[in-house]
Amino acid sequence: MMRLSLLLLLLLSQLSSQTNPAGSQRERVLRLLDDYDVNVWPDQHRNSATDVSVQMFFNSFGSLNAGNMDFTLDLFLRQRWNDHRLAYEGGLPSYTIVDPQLREKIWKPDTFFENVKVASLHTVTVPNVLLRVSQNGDVLYSMRLTLRLSCSLELELYPFDAQTCYLHLSSYANPGNVIAYSWSAEDALEIDDEIEISEFDLMAYGTENRTVVTVTGIYSGLTAHFALRRQNGYHILQTYIPTILIVFISWVSFWLDPNAAPGRITLGVTTLLTLTTLAAGVRQALPPVSYVKAIDVWIGVCMIMVFSALLEFTVANWLANKLMIDSRLPELIHLPRWLAGYTGGAPKPLPGQPKMEGYGQTYIYYARALDRLSRVVFPVNFLVFNLIYWPYYIILQRAIA
Repeated sequence: MMRLSLLLLLLLSQLSSQTNPAGSQRERVLRLLDDYDVNVWPDQHRNSATDVSVQMFFNSFGSLNAGNMDFTLDLFLRQRWNDHRLAYEGGLPSYTIVDPQLREKIWKPDTFFENVKVASLHTVTVPNVLLRVSQNGDVLYSMRLTLRLSCSLELELYPFDAQTCYLHLSSYANPGNVIAYSWSAEDALEIDDEIEISEFDLMAYGTENRTVVTVTGIYSGLTAHFALRRQNGYHILQTYIPTILIVFISWVSFWLDPNAAPGRITLGVTTLLTLTTLAAGVRQALPPVSYVKAIDVWIGVCMIMVFSALLEFTVANWLANKLMIDSRLPELIHLPRWLAGYTGGAPKPLPGQPKMEGYGQTYIYYARALDRLSRVVFPVNFLVFNLIYWPYYIILQRAIA
C-alpha cells in the first residue's frame, strides 16, 4: 500500500511537471538569478559594451503645439540585447517574466529621452511592460509610453511652415563603454498606417546614431527625426477667408455718399475692430517670437487696407464740405464727368465766386471722384498683393518640406 502511494505521487509529480512547464521554467530562472548581479552589465567579462538594439512602433502622433513648442507621441519602445547569464537549457524556447520583483533583479539599460517634457508609462489594466528571455540569453524589453517632447519650431512661414521634430534617447548613467545603442536593422521605426496628425502631413522620417558628450562622460545615443508640413485648409477657412471678407466689407463705404458720415464711420471702425479681434485670436495661439511671420504680413496688409478705407472717407468727407473760395483747383485739375459723377445743372456759385462750368460750391465732385477711384485702386492693390503673397509662401513651403 505504501509503495503504491509513493508510485502514485511520483506519477502525479511527473504529470505536473509535463503539464506545467512554465512553473519549472520559473524555477530555472530563479536558479540563474542566485548569483546574478544587477549592477554588472552583461558584457563586463569581455570588457566591452553591451549592444542594445532599439525599435519603435508609433501608435499615435499628436499635433504640434506652437504655443508650447512641443508634440506628443504614443509609442512602443522595444529594446533587445543579449545577457549570457540568463541563457538556459531545456524548457520553453522563451520565458516571459511577469513578476515585477523578478524583473527588477535583471539588468536593463537606463534609457531616457533627452528632450522629453512629460512622460508616462501605461498601467491599464496592468503595467504595459514586457520582459522576455530566450534560451540563448536574448532579452526583449518592451513598454508602452506616452511622451510629450520639445520641438523647436521655426515660424517665419507660419501657417505655410514645415517643421522637423526630433526624438533623442541615450543612456542616463552608463557611458559608451557600457551601453552601445543601435537602431534595429529592420523596421527601426514603424508608424501605424491609420495615424492622422492634426494640421500636419508627415512627409518623411528617419533615424541616425550619435554620440552625446557631456561633463559627466561620453554616451551612446540615437535620434529619430520627423519631417512635417502644415496643412493650410484650417487657416484658410478660419483666418484668411474671414479677413478677406472684412476687407471687402470695408470697401462698401466707397459706394456711400461722402456726406453719409454716420454710416461710413460705423462701417470703417467696425471692420477695423473686427480685424483687430481676429488678429488677437491668431496671436494668442502662437509664442511671442520677435520675428515677422507670414500670418503677420497678411493681417498687417489687411489692417492697412481697412484703415486706408477709413482715411479715404475722412478726405472725401472733408472735400465734400470744403467751400470753393478763390480756388484754382478746378482750373488746374479738370475732372471728367464720368469720374466726378457730374450730370449738369451745377448749383450757383457763392456771391463773389466766379462761375466754373461743371462744378458746385464745394469740392463734392472731387470727393465723388476720389470714391470712384478708390473702387478700382483698392481692389487692384489687394489683388496684386494676393498674386505675390500666395505663390511666394506656398513655393517656400514646398521647397523646405
